[in-house]
Amino acid sequence: MYYGDIVQIVFVGVSLFLVLVSTNAYRRRQEGRYLFLMLAFILLCIVASDTAFFELYTGVEPGLVQLAMLYLNPSLEIFMVVCFLLAIVWSRAVRRQVIVIALATIFIIGLAASISYVSNAPEDYGTIQTLLPVGCAKPDGGFLIIASSLGYNDSISHGAPSASWPVLDVAAGTNVSIAVCNTYAFPVGFQVTHYLDNRLVSIAPGRAINVNFIADETGVFLIYCSVFNPIHVFLQGGEVIVS
Repeated sequence: MYYGDIVQIVFVGVSLFLVLVSTNAYRRRQEGRYLFLMLAFILLCIVASDTAFFELYTGVEPGLVQLAMLYLNPSLEIFMVVCFLLAIVWSRAVRRQVIVIALATIFIIGLAASISYVSNAPEDYGTIQTLLPVGCAKPDGGFLIIASSLGYNDSISHGAPSASWPVLDVAAGTNVSIAVCNTYAFPVGFQVTHYLDNRLVSIAPGRAINVNFIADETGVFLIYCSVFNPIHVFLQGGEVIVS
């Protein structure tokens, strides 16, 4: 998975610890570098907590998930990077009055970058397409998986990645045929552990592919995406159950 539940919780704990350490450092030495370092770790903690919340709690509306993952988190990450850079280049010789100017600069740069990030996104960014790609059809006796802004077959609405979706039940020894269609505005990946994990499968927007494999081993195998995109974390919870 992109982020296991335990790993994500640990990451939140580590970021919170860094917030406490940097806050204590700023209290002892109220210099600009410590202030920006504290702000950077606070933003890191917010992003980590936000991601963990959406991964662990399955009752969130899909629109809220898209808002956070496509716009809020990237904007906070931009502010975080600017704070880290200012903390690195900060000099003791800088007067405290300059902090106000620096904070204003952070806000202006971050706001401008966030506006540019949103305005340059495709018009269908985060929306569900109703027109299926050419060749997008369920194979005879096979499965159809459609990638959209709601994940694989609306996996976000089904609680992915905490809850498994989609789930494909197949019989051992059979030839498994899967059509994967991408109606999302960004490329997505499609892999299955053991069966389709030896090469990167990337599906461009508006494209469809067909994959086949022989179910030669019984068990539960993870369906996952190895191509990073704004909803990457929600494309990690599918399963192929071979019995």
